[in-house]
Amino acid sequence: MRNGKYLTALLIFLLFAGVVYIQQLYDIQKSKAGYIEPIVFKPEVVRAANLGLHNAAADLMWLAAIQYFGGGESRTDEKLDDYLFLSADLDPKFAYPYAFGALILPGLDKVDKGIELATRGVELQVPDYRIPYYLGTSYYIDKNDNANAAKYFDIAAHTPGAPAGIQKVAANFGIKGDRRANTKQIWIGIYESSKDEIVKERAKNYIVHLQILDLLDEASKQYYIKYKKYPASTDDLVTGKILKGIPEDPFGSQFFFNDDGSASIK
Repeated sequence: MRNGKYLTALLIFLLFAGVVYIQQLYDIQKSKAGYIEPIVFKPEVVRAANLGLHNAAADLMWLAAIQYFGGGESRTDEKLDDYLFLSADLDPKFAYPYAFGALILPGLDKVDKGIELATRGVELQVPDYRIPYYLGTSYYIDKNDNANAAKYFDIAAHTPGAPAGIQKVAANFGIKGDRRANTKQIWIGIYESSKDEIVKERAKNYIVHLQILDLLDEASKQYYIKYKKYPASTDDLVTGKILKGIPEDPFGSQFFFNDDGSASIK
């Protein structure tokens, strides 16, 4: 029994050592050739090389994905979906790649990849409310598909461990016609329920972004009351002494006003 534990520990050590060695080779090559994207191996290659420690390999690929994306290793993030799919393939019940991909990949112009990955997690009944909730978020925000959004929000709300805030979003989804208000509540649910700093920061940025739009809408109404016309630009709100300044948008968006005075982004 003890020999078996030692053997397992040795195998895990060898697996880690192999990953470190490959990373060192990659770093050396990168230093010689300038920036290059890493090579992400196919699942069958990793399975053949990981001595049967598929779950440990999945953990390693997940950590590699986080380091690649959140650690500043990549300039393009183009390989993130490869890392996440690889981790999920190695351990199909590992929740983190599905949830993270569902939320982050759409922001990298990989909406369909995020949906594909999260849908796989839901179909495999991985017991993590974040997967269907983030999937519903993507359907609502990126696909403008209310039916699928409602479907996956409901699945999230009925997943064991779903926080009260998530259940509230699911219960109230579609009751209000204001799309911006719905979107804000979705991101608030993500912010309040997540412990992942990358996810929380992303949710916070969207909440601030939407709050700025609400602020500009209200300022536009005040401008109309004062000057009997809507502002032509955000500068008018400052020169017209409605606002002291325009808040900086976390995404660097430039704002304009529609004919009805509502604020939008360019």
